[in-house]
Amino acid sequence: MIVENICKVFYIKKVNIISGMLRISLIFCIFAPLKKGNDMAEIANRINETSEGQILFISDFSDINDNEKVVSRALSVEEKKGNIVRLANGVYLRPKNTRFGIVYPSIDEMVMAIAQRDKVQIQPSGVTALNKLGLSTQVPTKYTYLTSGSGRVLTLGNRTIELKRSVPKNFAFQTVLAALLVQALRTLGQKNVGNQELSTIRKLVNEEEHKDLFVQDLTLMPVWMRKLITDIIDKNEHYDTLVKSHNR
Repeated sequence: MIVENICKVFYIKKVNIISGMLRISLIFCIFAPLKKGNDMAEIANRINETSEGQILFISDFSDINDNEKVVSRALSVEEKKGNIVRLANGVYLRPKNTRFGIVYPSIDEMVMAIAQRDKVQIQPSGVTALNKLGLSTQVPTKYTYLTSGSGRVLTLGNRTIELKRSVPKNFAFQTVLAALLVQALRTLGQKNVGNQELSTIRKLVNEEEHKDLFVQDLTLMPVWMRKLITDIIDKNEHYDTLVKSHNR
C-alpha cells in the first residue's frame, strides 16, 4: 500500500513537471515568431537607413539578433525586394542606382570594408600593387593583398581575392607610396626595372605629398630599392634638403 501511494505521488509530480514544460514550450512557440518578426522588421529598417553604396555584413546586425540564420533570412528577403545586392557569401551592398545601372564598389573598397570589419591591416601586393601604381596594365586573374590577420581566399562575385598573412614590417611604412613600391618592385624584380618603369616611379615620387615621411620610409626598403629611389630623389630639389636633414 505504501509503495502504491509513493508511486502515485511520483506519477503526479512527473505529470506536473511535463505539464509545466509543455506550458513553457507553448509560451515560447507563441512569442518566438513574434520576436523573429520584430527582428526582421528592425533589420529592414536599418537597411533602409543605410547610405547608398555602403557594404554590409551579416555581423552588422548581430546586435539585433545574434543568430546568423535569422539575419541571413532577413537579408534574403531584402535582397528579393531589391533593397540590397548580394556581393558574396555574407557580404551585401546597399545599391546606388544610376541610369547606367547599379554602381558596384571596387575591389579595394570591398577589401577595405572586410579589413575594417576584422580590424586588421591590408596592403596590396603582387600584380595588384603594380596595377595601382600604373606599372602594369595586366588585368589580374586574382587580386592579392597582404594582411595582418588570417590568410584566406575570398570570392566576391566573379573575382577571387587572396589575403596572405604577412609580417609586421610590411605594415610599418608611413606612406602608401612607399609600401606599394616595395611590393610592386619585389614582384617586378630588379632586372626588370627599365626606363618606362623608372619614368613612372619618378613621377609618383615627385608627386608624393608627404615627402618628409617618404624619405623616412626609405630606410625600411631593401637596399636595391632604396638605391634606385634615392637616385631619383637626388635629382629633385624638393627632396634634397629633406634627405640631407635625415642623414645628419
